[in-house]
Amino acid sequence: MISRAPLPPPPPSPEEGTWPDRAARLAERAQVMVVLSRRGLSLGRLVALWLTGALAVVGWAAVGTAIQSFEGGGLGLPAGVVALALAAVLLIPAAVGAGFWLSRGRVIRERLEAWARFAPEPVTDPRLGAHGRSVMWLLPSVLLCLVGVWLTGRAVSEAGTGGVGGRETATLGETAYALGLGVTLLVTGLLGLVPSVRHQCWSERLLMRSVPVRRGGGAHR
Repeated sequence: MISRAPLPPPPPSPEEGTWPDRAARLAERAQVMVVLSRRGLSLGRLVALWLTGALAVVGWAAVGTAIQSFEGGGLGLPAGVVALALAAVLLIPAAVGAGFWLSRGRVIRERLEAWARFAPEPVTDPRLGAHGRSVMWLLPSVLLCLVGVWLTGRAVSEAGTGGVGGRETATLGETAYALGLGVTLLVTGLLGLVPSVRHQCWSERLLMRSVPVRRGGGAHR
């Protein structure tokens, strides 16, 4: 599901090009840009983002368990150390994975922009918009953002009032897990939302350049 194929390379210099004519060069530019737009909003990248977020969620659960174990003291201390180590094993790879995910997205965006500047002619292929893929990213990302905001707000509110789940007192471990869960869902949603909206704005602005502007003052029948 997650593509391991290399990305199309950046455009060569005009002197290095091997196209027989201008039409062939523009056709290759359009094809490469469509491929890059699809790779940037692919299902594989979206699933990779969700898996990274899920790994972080489990890591925050381990953090909450560790804090609860330390609060209990006694025999809970060794369990807390183990849970804390497990949290590090989960959260550190999640952070590294998110960094690689963002880096690949930046490379795709930079190559799209480089190919767009490669020729003065406007881009006319409507597939560049990748509207279906943008919607596929947008809807679940908005949902994750809403759930994340709700969970974060609830955790902050209940931590301030001292109650979680209808109980009178909230443990530090429960609060840490609730906050970690809410923030992770919110960040995961934003990481999916921003590329979708940004690509739509960028592609629509690029495609609008190819639409002829009608000016008034012409003859009418």
